[in-house]
Amino acid sequence: MGQEDENGKLLIDSVQLRFGENVVLQSAYVTSYKGRVTGVLGRNGMGKSCLFKCIMGGIRPQNKYIRLNDEPRTDYGHIGLRVKYLPQVHCIPPGMTLPQAYELYGVDFEGLVRFDDKFDCLRSQKVKELSGGERRIAELYMILNSDAEFCVLDEPFSNIAPIYDEKIRAMIQEQKANKGIIITDHVYEEILRVADDLFLLRDGFTYQIHSRDDLVRLGYIFK
Repeated sequence: MGQEDENGKLLIDSVQLRFGENVVLQSAYVTSYKGRVTGVLGRNGMGKSCLFKCIMGGIRPQNKYIRLNDEPRTDYGHIGLRVKYLPQVHCIPPGMTLPQAYELYGVDFEGLVRFDDKFDCLRSQKVKELSGGERRIAELYMILNSDAEFCVLDEPFSNIAPIYDEKIRAMIQEQKANKGIIITDHVYEEILRVADDLFLLRDGFTYQIHSRDDLVRLGYIFK
């Protein structure tokens, strides 16, 4: 799909966010397309998670423009039905079992078991009884395999053993065929491996990245 196609496009533009005198986002934007992975890079404290929360309604910014495809309806309730969000914190209630949560999202729990058969033994346990890594993998699988048109993933590789990195990248590549994916992670090399498009958030502004040289020029990495 070409990037000029408005169907299968999520546009977030002109996001301004401040808390008192602290300006977090000044004119941030991100564009995501179905069939592509959009990586958002930035040092700690640059507002990546705040930007994601502005998209999903967890934070109400002073200004924003959100457009899903070429449709005029952009209220948070409508966006939430079509865009699914993996926050940094756990998103499945601790008193639920994984099959209960998966049923609510319309996702086949047996798919998770095929992804990692150890979850077969965890189907009756409450989520609060799982390890942090097990919860993260289960939440990530659930979000990516939902029927959402777009997924927003905040630190999907966090608290996960390195042996899962390749499987997670493969799952992201598989699922992007059906949806657009926006992703950030402090392990920036993982983002560089999986992303088709890159943006850097710095000092409240967004810069589109075309090469590693851009990241060097903007002071994000060294040669």
